[in-house]
Amino acid sequence: SIGGDMHSNGKDPTVSEGIALMNTIIAGTKFKEDLRRFQEERKLGDKMFQRGTVTKGWWSSFKSRYWHRLVTRRGERFACNCVDWTELPNIVQIYNIIYDELVDAGVAIKLD
Repeated sequence: SIGGDMHSNGKDPTVSEGIALMNTIIAGTKFKEDLRRFQEERKLGDKMFQRGTVTKGWWSSFKSRYWHRLVTRRGERFACNCVDWTELPNIVQIYNIIYDELVDAGVAIKLD
């Protein structure tokens, strides 16, 4: 997935990376033209503004709308659906990750 690829380096995407990604996704599509028309009709931006591109405002709105689906730097989404959390494979995964974190923090020792 695109989000997974962006997160694969272990860091959250920056504002400029998120904006660049979305502008790349919409390039050459009807969505870019729709966005350009929307911005033009509302007289958004100044003379230097490139219409048909998303901005920091878009990134902020995107993050607030999809905060529950975004992967954070230290966390992982174990399941998007709460019902799935109680399935044994997910419980084992959560236990293993928490156990490793406790060992790394020095509050537990690894038992073989």
